[in-house]
Amino acid sequence: MHHPMPLASEVADPAQHSVPDAAPLPDPAPAAFVCRHTGTPCPALASLFSSLNPTGPEAREWVQALAPCGFCRVAFDAERDSLRRLRLGQREREILLEASRAGVLVLTEPGMARSLSASRRRAAQSLAKAGLVIPATAPSHGRSTRAAVTLTDFGRYVMAAYGRFLEGGKPVRWTRPAAGVALPGCDPILLRDEALARTHTALRTTLDDLKGVLVAAIAGRAKDPDLLDRVTRHLEQKATLLKAVLEPLKTRPVRA
Repeated sequence: MHHPMPLASEVADPAQHSVPDAAPLPDPAPAAFVCRHTGTPCPALASLFSSLNPTGPEAREWVQALAPCGFCRVAFDAERDSLRRLRLGQREREILLEASRAGVLVLTEPGMARSLSASRRRAAQSLAKAGLVIPATAPSHGRSTRAAVTLTDFGRYVMAAYGRFLEGGKPVRWTRPAAGVALPGCDPILLRDEALARTHTALRTTLDDLKGVLVAAIAGRAKDPDLLDRVTRHLEQKATLLKAVLEPLKTRPVRA
């Protein structure tokens, strides 16, 4: 006896009902916490602000400004990777070598040719952009104050890891750091207290700014009421966000 072949839909349809639904995707991390180097949440920021989930461009900017990138090994590792695109000219090499020996390096000297002075300043700006030097206070002689720089933590790492190339006048091979030279910085999970300290500082600065605006308004120096309202509202919102993080911490010990 001939049995008709069942249709595909008659067989597949019941089976489809037994397939479990896909698990819901986790909520994306708030943009305010995302590390610009890894694309994942910064542990230091997330531990402080995760309960608030700040949104909006201003709130994101406030929170991201508190990230302790200057102490984070992840940030230093990303900066090391970016060195492959860095080209060091003669003046940049001179400044790095001289700064590593002097501590604080004065860029110009009395009687230095204007062209040389300008080229050293440009080289210092290039190194500062790469995160290798920062402005420093030079010893003053009379009324003359000259531009000076000092190595950053990352700059000191570069000199320890790659200084042999500079000393020898050779092209720097950024893929060959000296063995045993550790990157500066800490694991970001250990930087919660640094982020917390930055939050305290930001709150004090914001409250001082708000006080200054209100004093100016009382004294009649603020002539534009709309601008005064916008500035005051901006500072109040920022202070409210920062207080929302700090107030609960007063009632419980800070984790190490």
